[in-house]
Formats: sequence, structure tokens, C-alpha cells
Amino acid sequence: MPGVVPFSSGEPVGRYPTVFTIPGTESSKSSNVRTVRLRLLPNGAQERKLRRIADATAKLWNELNYARLVQYRESGRVDFKGTEHEFYHRYKCVLGVNAGQVIRLNNSAWKSYFELLKLYKQGKLPKFMGKPSPPGFWKDKVLGKRELRILVRNDRYYLEPINNGEGYLVLKDWGLKIKYAGRIKWSGRQGTLVIKLEDNRWFAYVPIEVGAKPAKSNPKGYVKGIHEKIQIDKPRGDNKAFIDVGLNNLFAVVFNHGDTAILIKGSTIKSEYYYWKREIRTYQSVRDWLRNHGFESWRKYHTFYLHAIYKQRERLRHYYRTAIRFLAETLWQMGIDEVFIGYPYMVSQNNGNEYNTNIWWFNKIINWLKDVLEEYGIKLNVVNEYGTSKQCSICNMEHEKGRVKRGLYVCELTGIKINADLNAARNIAKKVGYKTPTPKKILSFIVTTNGVKPITPKKGQQSRPQD
Repeated sequence: MPGVVPFSSGEPVGRYPTVFTIPGTESSKSSNVRTVRLRLLPNGAQERKLRRIADATAKLWNELNYARLVQYRESGRVDFKGTEHEFYHRYKCVLGVNAGQVIRLNNSAWKSYFELLKLYKQGKLPKFMGKPSPPGFWKDKVLGKRELRILVRNDRYYLEPINNGEGYLVLKDWGLKIKYAGRIKWSGRQGTLVIKLEDNRWFAYVPIEVGAKPAKSNPKGYVKGIHEKIQIDKPRGDNKAFIDVGLNNLFAVVFNHGDTAILIKGSTIKSEYYYWKREIRTYQSVRDWLRNHGFESWRKYHTFYLHAIYKQRERLRHYYRTAIRFLAETLWQMGIDEVFIGYPYMVSQNNGNEYNTNIWWFNKIINWLKDVLEEYGIKLNVVNEYGTSKQCSICNMEHEKGRVKRGLYVCELTGIKINADLNAARNIAKKVGYKTPTPKKILSFIVTTNGVKPITPKKGQQSRPQD
């Protein structure tokens, strides 16, 4: 089997490795870092104070970024040291040492921009990437208001859990003790805290280096959760699974043992996306009409518009993560120790559309699945799936008219019919040197708001009501 190697997004498909890593998965140093998202529940006074701090943080970012943008346009350079010293002391009285975290983040953004610009001038960026732009500002472009967020250094806060689902976040520099709701799964050394206002709700993002001990200078810089290491279970067998990721069938899974296959439908994800798309479009059109005709009530509809965008993102995220957790648990129970998943290389760049750009989060799906499988000790390999949908897994030939319907593939040589996505999953297995039996039993599931539900009729069950 080919080794796992990193890839360049500009590499031609013909020279592309069969098995590879995707961005965000190749770093072993960051593999033990997990981020916990907590819902903050501030009272009235705490809410007002949070808004003042967040506004000062955004103001620091915007002013620093503007000063550097002016420098860059005038001279083509940025005085990192001079601007850092000036703005740190300007905002230290309000933000304390946390002003340094904002400046460091801006430094990183500008240095990344210069690196990308250098690659662009050398012609080393992929063709689909245009000329990079300097770092942007933290503001709502329609309202012109600053986006509220706070950065807190890892030794300037700590968590006080009450039970498994709630506790208090203590911010030392501002004397705040804010109640939070949310389950903390991991134990380890905490990183830089990020607090964001999302759809008028406050959320705290706590990065945790799982299993790492706190620094001696910051003994409270340790988050106590349920597990002290990423891998909480061992594989129950040595079987292999092969997955084709899609939209109508979110996951099509075949195995190197037995004649069972799994289909997890993605129809609810599509319907959820299109429902909120209609909501977004309606609020946007009403907002723009009111604004163009001089009615101040357009601001209210802009709020509705932002809420719909937030809900769409959160709902899709919930569906995807629910399906991923279910799939990982199912694979572990079936004795899988290694998974090979197809990656649609360059699909959104070469053949981009609404489906594979907005609805189908294939890159996030694969990264999330990797993280969850790691909890069960299951290894994930990413396979270039180029050509797997066209090739027939029965006779190994490519049939121009093999895919007669959206979900059906017919072998023109033998006449055997097979689910089109399972056909692709079997071809993924062949790419990495495994044989899979022809599926005879397909277990179908659908993702709902309340978990993943089976839709395969049970043995002896009537599929239709009797008269």
C-alpha cells in the first residue's frame, strides 16, 4: 500500500499520490489539541462589561491593522516592532496583557499575507487562488459596527466546573466570574481563550492540549474534563472500512469482510440548507428594499438576516457531527481498526457549484471524522477518489453509461446492479489494494435532529400499511 504523504494542492491529478494527508491532519504536534465550546450566561452587568471589553479588543485590532495597512501602501513594508509597542501601551490600561494576544494574532495574519504574496509572485500558488489580500477588519460591513470578540492569555483565566454540564469562567484582569453551560470532555493544559458574540449569544472557545500538565507558573491553567487522553478505547478487531463521501448519501461504507454495507443518507442536510437559504434570501431582499427606500426598520431585518445565517451554519454543523459520531461508534463496534476515505480532490475548484461549495463540507467532514476515530484508536487514511465513480467495481472497466440513475450503477458487461456510491467505495478499496465482497445487505440510516435513525425495514416488518 502506498505511504501516507502530504500533497500540494497544485499537483496534477495524474501525478497525485493514492493515499495522502489533507491540510490540518498532517501535524502530529497539534493532533492532541481539542477546542471546547462553552455557552456563556452573563448577567446584565457582566453583559455590559463584556461588550465594553470586546469593543476595545476589536478597536485595537482595527486601529493596528489600519496603521499597518497605511504603512504597507506607502512603503511596501510594515513596522511590526514600532506599531506593536505603540498600540500595546495604548490599550494596556483596558485589556491588560491580553492586548499582546491581539497584536500577536495580527502579526501572524500579516506574516501569512506576506508569505502568500511571495508565493503568488513566484507563481507557486494554485491557479484557482487569486492575488492575496491584506488582513481585514473586525466589523459588520452593512452596519459598520465592530465585531465583538475577546482574546485572553492562557494564564489570565481559569474554569471552575460545578458539574459535568456547567460551571464558572473566571477572567482575572476584569474581575468577572461568568456562568457557563457546556460539557468539558478533555483534560489538559489550556491555551489562549477566545470569546465571541454570535447571534447575540456569548461563546467561549477553550483550546486544550489533552494530557499536558500546566506550567509551574500557572497551576490553575489546567482544564479538568472527563478524559485525560484522546484515545479512550481500543479497536475491537483488525477489519478495514472504505468510505465514499457524498451528499445524497453522506457516507457509503463497504468492508473487507462480510457482505454488509452501510448508507447514511444526507437528504435532511440538503433540506435544512435550502430552508434556511430561503429564509436568508427573504430577509435580505426585505432589508435591501427598506434600506433603499429610506426606512429605518431595515436594521431589524438585517438582524433577522444574520440570525438565519447563524442558524443555517449551526444546523448543518449539528447534522454533520451527529452523523460522524454515529459512524465512528458503528465502525468501532464492527471491529474496524483502519478506515480509507475518498477525498474529492479539487472538486470545488475544477467543478465548483452550490452543492460541493456551500452544502457539502467535505474537508471539515474528513477532519472531524479523523478526530472522532482517534478516540477509538482507529486510523484514518485519505484516498484520492479520482475516477472511482466512473469505474465498475464488478468488471473493473469504465462504462460511459454505467450510472443510469442518481443512485444506481449497472455493469454493462454482466448486467449486475449496485448502488452507485457503494460502487465508488469498492473502487476506493481497490485503489489501496483490498478486495471487498459484493454487498448483499445494505443498512440504511438517515440523520435527524434527534440522532441517526435506521430506515432499513426490520425482518418480518411490513413496509406498507395493510388495508
